[in-house]
Amino acid sequence: MSTLKEIAASLNLSVMAVSKALRDAPDISVSTKARVQAEARRRHYIPNRAAQNLRLRRSGLVGVVVPQINHLENSQLVWGIERQAEAMGLQVVLGHSLDRAENEMREVQKLISRQVEALLLIPAVRWQNRLATLEMLRSTGIPTVLLDAYPAGADAFAQVSWVVCDDQRGGQLATEHLLELGHREILFLAGPNGSSSSAGRFSGYQRALAAAGVAYSDGLVYLAGKDIEAGRQAMLQALSEKAIFSALVAHNDNVAIGAINALLQQGFRVPEDISVVGFGDGLLASNFRVPLTSIRIPQTEMGETALRLAFDLKKEEPVQPRIFPVEIIVRGSAAKIRG
Repeated sequence: MSTLKEIAASLNLSVMAVSKALRDAPDISVSTKARVQAEARRRHYIPNRAAQNLRLRRSGLVGVVVPQINHLENSQLVWGIERQAEAMGLQVVLGHSLDRAENEMREVQKLISRQVEALLLIPAVRWQNRLATLEMLRSTGIPTVLLDAYPAGADAFAQVSWVVCDDQRGGQLATEHLLELGHREILFLAGPNGSSSSAGRFSGYQRALAAAGVAYSDGLVYLAGKDIEAGRQAMLQALSEKAIFSALVAHNDNVAIGAINALLQQGFRVPEDISVVGFGDGLLASNFRVPLTSIRIPQTEMGETALRLAFDLKKEEPVQPRIFPVEIIVRGSAAKIRG
C-alpha cells in the first residue's frame, strides 16, 4: 500500500503539501489538489485514520447501543447513523443490550473504554433506576443522544439530548383513522411500561377517543411490549377474555403483525372483521400478507440527526431535543366497520 511519502516523491512535492491536498486544505491550489488526488487514486492510497486521529487527539469513534439490530426499526435508525458517520469521517462501534438494563450498562462501559467521542443510545426498557446509564456517563462528559424514547429526568443532564418522533400525535392519528371508519370499540395494545414512546402513543389514543366523545375503557387496553410474539400473546389474551372490539391500535408494527397472526389463526379476517393500525411503517408494513396501515416515522433521518446533535453537544452549547413529525400511511389492514 502506498504512503504519503511515496506520493509526494512521485509528484516532487513535500509530504505536508500532499497531506493538505488530500484534506482539501484552503492553502493548496486547485491544480495541485487535482494532481495529488489523481495520484492517490492511481496508487489506491488508503488514509491511516488511526494515525490521523492520534495526531488530532481524537478517536474518530461513535458508540451506538441498540436493543437488537435485527428489529427493523432499530436497523433503520442505525443506517441513518452510519450514513451520517461516513459523511463526518467517523466510525460506528455497535453494541447490543438485548433490551436489558444490565447489558446496556456493560456495553456503555465498553464504549467508554474505547474513548468514543459520542454515544447514541436506544434505551433498554427498565422498571427502576431509569437514569443509571446517564449517571454513569455524567462524569465522562461524553455527549449522549437518546433515540426512540427517553426517561423522565433526562433533561437534568447537560450532555444529554434526544431525538424522538411525535408519539402522542401518532397515537392520535391512528385512533382518529379508525374512528373515521366508524369504529367505536378500539383495542389498544400498549408498549412497555416506563417508555416515553409508550406513554405518548397511549396518550394520543386517549385524546382521540375523548375528542370523538367515545368513552375510554381500561378493559380495552392490553400490555403488549415491542415484538411480534408479544403482540400475538396480547391478542390471544384479549380474545380469551372476550374483549369486545372491532379495531385495534398497536404500539408498533411488530405488535400489529403479531396481533394479526393471532386473529387469522383464530378465524378472524383482517380488515373485514377486525381493523388494525400499526406504528413505524417499516419494511414489514408494506410487505406483510395484510398490507399494514401504519404511522410513518422518518427513522433514517432521525438517526442522521441524532449524530449531528451529539456533536452539537460537544460544543457545550444548549441543544434542543428534536421531535420529528409523523403521518399515517393507509393500506389494507383497516376498513369501514361492517353493518
